[in-house]
Amino acid sequence: MKKIILAAGAAAGFAMAGMTSIAVAQTPAGEADYSTGKTPITLSAGAAHWYFSSDRDLQNMNSPWVGLEWAWTDQWSTELSFTQDDANNEAFPGTKTEVTLANLGMKYYGGSFIGDGGTLRPYAVLGAGFFSTDPKRTGGESNDDTTVNAGLGVRWMITSRFGASLDGRSVYNIDKGNADTIAYLGLNYYLGNVAPPPVIDHEVCLDEDGDGVCDQDDACLGTPPNTRVDSQGCPLPVAQVASIKLKVNFAFDSSVVQEQYFTDLGELAKFLKRFDQVDVSIDGYTDSVGPDDYNQQLSQRRAQAVVDMLVNTYGIAPSRLKAVGYGEANPVASNDTAEGRAENRRVMASLEVEYSE
Repeated sequence: MKKIILAAGAAAGFAMAGMTSIAVAQTPAGEADYSTGKTPITLSAGAAHWYFSSDRDLQNMNSPWVGLEWAWTDQWSTELSFTQDDANNEAFPGTKTEVTLANLGMKYYGGSFIGDGGTLRPYAVLGAGFFSTDPKRTGGESNDDTTVNAGLGVRWMITSRFGASLDGRSVYNIDKGNADTIAYLGLNYYLGNVAPPPVIDHEVCLDEDGDGVCDQDDACLGTPPNTRVDSQGCPLPVAQVASIKLKVNFAFDSSVVQEQYFTDLGELAKFLKRFDQVDVSIDGYTDSVGPDDYNQQLSQRRAQAVVDMLVNTYGIAPSRLKAVGYGEANPVASNDTAEGRAENRRVMASLEVEYSE
């Protein structure tokens, strides 16, 4: 009986292979776009993991499998698959049983998860087949049974030629009244013609100023060479950068802003009013004379004095200003000389804004 099963499977395989060659020869490029790929023919190979019914006394195993699939619509296809390998006998340790499953089934493909071309598509499978066991021990009895199976899976289109699939199936043995479970992992190769890329008809347009916009659509004809333009052919705004820096020095142990810096503060205020979406950090510092804790507080008072003046005198919103005291950190001059210490007793701010006009 087993030889009959194998012969029937081989005959079916050769028959489908013959249909494959005919279909490939007769399918014009780009005509088929089915769930198994750009053409309706798929060759598959991979590994199957068996979870045997407990009454078989067989250990779970891995086996190779091959398959041939014919998709006759975008959603429906027919699949012929075959798998065979040796399983260890639990009732007779040290012996094996050859297990064979040939199956003919139908697949139904659902909508794609990713993209309209079916990059990732779920499917359901329902089929029938022949299941045989052949113990490789003296006195072992071979069995040839009829099965039906059902399962769910997913197929991934990697390229127009290659893909992968994963599914799980329950195989019910009609003759024995038990069921095995098989997980199939496969690589797929899609045969036949692949649809060529669409031909794009480029209209020739007149573009006298060479800005890449046809004259009929150009709202600014005569643009100078190498000028960046928008979709209407008009020059894009030129990006510019505006910047300002503030440095206010203080007398020893003082947080009073001296009058000589009022002009600089006014310029910063004008800058902030011009670019009213910009915030600024006002940073205060001290020299190295005195305790660290005291200098930290002094630097904070100096930064706050500048903030208060920008708010109260020049009308800048407090939410746009942040006073931060850094104490003796980040000196700009040596603290070993009176001149250097005078430079370090300071408040600083720096802004740079990119804009277009």
